[in-house]
Amino acid sequence: MQNLRSALITAATASLLLSPSTVIAEELLVGKACPVSYQQENIDILVFSKEWYHSSRDNASYIASDNATGVGLEIHLFANKAGHLTGDNTARCDQYRLLQVRSTTARLFDGESAVQIDVPDEFDNPFYDNAPLEHGYGMHLTPEDDRDKPWSGRPTRASTVAIYDTPYVSDAYGVEGKNINVQFETCVVCEQEDRYDTLLACGTWGYTRDYMGGSTGWTEPEFTGVQCNATPSTTFQQALIRSHRVEYAYWLDWRTSSQAVTR
Repeated sequence: MQNLRSALITAATASLLLSPSTVIAEELLVGKACPVSYQQENIDILVFSKEWYHSSRDNASYIASDNATGVGLEIHLFANKAGHLTGDNTARCDQYRLLQVRSTTARLFDGESAVQIDVPDEFDNPFYDNAPLEHGYGMHLTPEDDRDKPWSGRPTRASTVAIYDTPYVSDAYGVEGKNINVQFETCVVCEQEDRYDTLLACGTWGYTRDYMGGSTGWTEPEFTGVQCNATPSTTFQQALIRSHRVEYAYWLDWRTSSQAVTR
């Protein structure tokens, strides 16, 4: 896995220069690299960046300040060395998507559930890589808004699909006497126009703000780390099946990749 990380960092660094006039941007800082398998063969890598912290999507830094309320991650799927669907596309995917479920102990907005697909109500599919959520495909610039990012400007990234997530929970949405726990499960979906969709791998991550009591409220976030999983959890599956906030417009094969539909 260390060799995979080194290769990813080298590839990301090499892709930062778009033209002679482009300023070299910050490289992707890898926090965790999860293998993605198809029919018992490692084909892709799902990369979670080093986490950073921010204060309600402002003043971002890799070190949490006393007023920090949330964390940030960039999550990249590298389907092959070039970050494209051609070449080593062993699973024969027409498109890769990233689908995410959120679980929280914080107070909820109207219509929200403690466990739900992590997209706005108005979305017509459950994927996170959709506008206005921050995402990118292939060679792309990071999102315009850098106030909740630990860099300035728009560094270049090269991956098959990427999302940039900066969740937070302000003190106003904490429940008195309880810690604020927020967890995410991010899964790779292989889409095919004439086949079942297949979930290939997932990573879980999140953060905790401990309750301090009195006027102190809650501590700055503590990142809980990333755990790699070959298949989605039961919680993830149930969140998608039970969702009334967004309809899933495509067939989905929830079986493991080794049991996927024969081609």
